[in-house]
Amino acid sequence: MNLSQLFKIITEEKPRAKKQSAQQRNHQLEIENAILVLASEVIRCNRNYTDHTQQFIQEFISTQFGERSVMQRLKAIDDHLFSGTEPFTKIACKELVLITTFESRITVIRFLLGVAAADDFVNAKELRCVQRIAGYLKINEVDFKKVNQDFLNHNNPFGILGIEMGASFSEVKTAYRKMILKHHPDKRAEGVTEREAEKKFREIQQAFEKIKEIMGED
Repeated sequence: MNLSQLFKIITEEKPRAKKQSAQQRNHQLEIENAILVLASEVIRCNRNYTDHTQQFIQEFISTQFGERSVMQRLKAIDDHLFSGTEPFTKIACKELVLITTFESRITVIRFLLGVAAADDFVNAKELRCVQRIAGYLKINEVDFKKVNQDFLNHNNPFGILGIEMGASFSEVKTAYRKMILKHHPDKRAEGVTEREAEKKFREIQQAFEKIKEIMGED
């Protein structure tokens, strides 16, 4: 899923008119800064700020807030990574709760999971970090689990094969064979189009190749 599909509207406060009011400009700046703080908090979990992660964040903020000041925003992340994000994390979440909708904050959580997964996949430490942030954003455990499961289904190669991270490669191969047989385009279920079946089939193949790469298997 690309960014335009995943992150459509971050907040109702995002201005639609050509001329922004001072309050709207201030709200947008507060939202941008808060999101950068939260992204930095997730990155600090592993200290693994890769080119993929930077590109993911850059595409997101450009899509949501425009191309202006992209480098300045990325510099803000560097500054947060150097100096730390506490106590700014709680402050950022408090601001988002005050000026954004619940649906917007769910989108922020999806984005943070994307930040965690950009370098490879979401590990346990990163997941705990995002869940803690979700709590600060007034997102309960049930809603967080739903968002996380949806994210895993679409982004995590283990989730696509229906297995948990930590499975042996033998278990991975078994799951892969079952999924290939179940979702082969020639055997698609009633109501599933050929295009949908082929897309699912490709996702399964790509997930298997990604896991092989992660586990160092030929």
